[in-house]
Amino acid sequence: MTRSRFGSVLAMGASAAGWAGPALAENPYAGETASTSFVRLLTDRLEFTINAIPSLLQFLRGLPGQLPGGTWLLVLGIVVVGLVAESAARVVLSRARSRGIDRLVGHSPLRAFALAFGLDLAAVVVMAVAARAVYAQIPDPGGLGGKIGNQVFLALLSWRTYNLVFRAWLRPSTPEGRIAPVGDANARGLLRALNLIVLLPLLAGQVRRLLVTAGASPDMVSAALVLYVPLVAGGLLWVVWHWRVAMAEWLTNMVPPNKIGVRLKLDLASHWWIFGLLFYGLLGLVAIYAALGETATASRGLTTIETALIALLLFETLMHRLTRHIVTELPMAGEVVADCLRLVARLYVLILMAEALMVRTLGAFTAEEWLPHDRGAKIAALSAIAIYAFWRFLKFRMDSYIVSNPLPSADVAADSEDEVRVAASRLRTLMPLLRVVSGSTILVVGGLLVLSQLGINITPLIAGASVFGLAVSFGSQALVKDIVSGVFFLAEDSFRIGEYVDCSKVKGTVEGFSVRSLKLRHQNGQLHIVPFGQVGHITNFSRDWTVLKFNLSFAPGTDVELLRKTVKKIGIDMMAEPQFKPIIMQPLKMQGVVDIKDSQVIVRFKVMTRPKNPSMVQRTAIRRMYDTLPALGIRFAVPIFPGMMGAYPGGATPAPPATPTAPATPSEPTPASKAAE
Repeated sequence: MTRSRFGSVLAMGASAAGWAGPALAENPYAGETASTSFVRLLTDRLEFTINAIPSLLQFLRGLPGQLPGGTWLLVLGIVVVGLVAESAARVVLSRARSRGIDRLVGHSPLRAFALAFGLDLAAVVVMAVAARAVYAQIPDPGGLGGKIGNQVFLALLSWRTYNLVFRAWLRPSTPEGRIAPVGDANARGLLRALNLIVLLPLLAGQVRRLLVTAGASPDMVSAALVLYVPLVAGGLLWVVWHWRVAMAEWLTNMVPPNKIGVRLKLDLASHWWIFGLLFYGLLGLVAIYAALGETATASRGLTTIETALIALLLFETLMHRLTRHIVTELPMAGEVVADCLRLVARLYVLILMAEALMVRTLGAFTAEEWLPHDRGAKIAALSAIAIYAFWRFLKFRMDSYIVSNPLPSADVAADSEDEVRVAASRLRTLMPLLRVVSGSTILVVGGLLVLSQLGINITPLIAGASVFGLAVSFGSQALVKDIVSGVFFLAEDSFRIGEYVDCSKVKGTVEGFSVRSLKLRHQNGQLHIVPFGQVGHITNFSRDWTVLKFNLSFAPGTDVELLRKTVKKIGIDMMAEPQFKPIIMQPLKMQGVVDIKDSQVIVRFKVMTRPKNPSMVQRTAIRRMYDTLPALGIRFAVPIFPGMMGAYPGGATPAPPATPTAPATPSEPTPASKAAE
């Protein structure tokens, strides 16, 4: 934080030096050094202005006599009657405002805000009508009294309009409709603070206009400004210091917790008052210099910057209020639109502040000289907005696709019979990598385009990037090999997330990948990180289809033809069921007798399925064969031990108590059989 404060002081010092430059170049003491001539110029002007103070006091003593007493009362009545009428209207409408906010804020916050704002606007309209009615009573509207009354009326209307906007955001008495993220006590304090921020400079400007309208000389006006500008600046500094904690709460609560640079943003929001004190201190110095130099251009430039920053604060607060309910883990179009609107407002304010600073405050450019820079800045801003909007909506579509297409669960090879996804789609597999590549490309190309439109020569940047990339490619050949190999593997669609693959010495389920390596999860839990450059080949066990082959043992004398027909019917019935129809590609069938040994007839069966939990198909087929075959007289083999033949009359063989099966022998490893490895 110390470094940031020091940097701010340096920036302010540079600004003051740049602003003073044009004045030094045109001063009559050109033969002296710059600092000496500048000090002498200010000293002479200050002395000349102070000498005009007696004339100013004499003019102020004679000012009341220029108008009748009744006219002064009417001028005062414009303010009093207007404020009383507004307060009365606000009291009358307060109940309707509270009922409307309570009724609408739950399901339509925008309508509640519009209703409350409309009722407050009605109170301001009542104030304007009442004040205008008093102003109409001033005789001779074109005379001095009419001019002063019109200035007071316009100043009152301007102040209450600002108050209307501030009240709409803060709502001290109705927290349900409040937009600013502050508590009740701070809302009341900030409403007073913002009113003072507007009212103090407004009063200073009205005093100056009053003196000019009443016929005061420029020396008297300058003397008056030198007298009361320090008081106004001191009041503004007191406002910043007194309500620094309340404003820090407002700014801190608007910082999103999951964005880049959260800590820095929180520090800046908590210590905003440092910049506020520097700004209003500089504004006071500029106003005094304007009084001495009889020019208010620099002061108007800083005032423009102040107004732009306040407007940006109110806009950002409104966007925060509209989007604070959005869950950031789930992409939403409203958040994307809000971010684009924020960028539009920020760039507009930045261009406006740049013009006010460079042309009005510092005098580094004339209005004509600034036009080409202003045009280039606006074109660059439009390009930046278009590029950012394109990227945000592209990222929104990518994030939406990722959310709507979750990756397969980690236990896809388990024995659950639930519907599971074995592998992600190719687009879902590549989407995280595409998002990174797209973002990097848009950032680089868009950044170069914006810089070129700002008048910056981007040729050295492109040449430097090319040389740097060439040096990196020579210095890290293994990394380049990994990246290039990965690009070809991904382009050939060799694997997808969730698929079971064998790449050279390791095998497992694909959990993810980066630009240089592949992550494989072994069925026993180990995670293998394999650089693409070390992958000699990839054998994918989860692609297209798989054939399951398994053996069962039956008793001697089994009717093989009946067994074949029964198994075929079981396979056809399973294939027709909705549960297995999308999985089984060819029905279960008997391949034939493969061996006879130990009083057993070993028969092989096979079924072609998609690589989507094929072990479930095998278990279901065996269970149905176990339930169906004994009723048809087809018995499963039972081990016969010595001495068992004499235990049964006639040497009969006992009925099988259970289904002994031989281990499944798939034609090649599959995700269903990988757990048994």
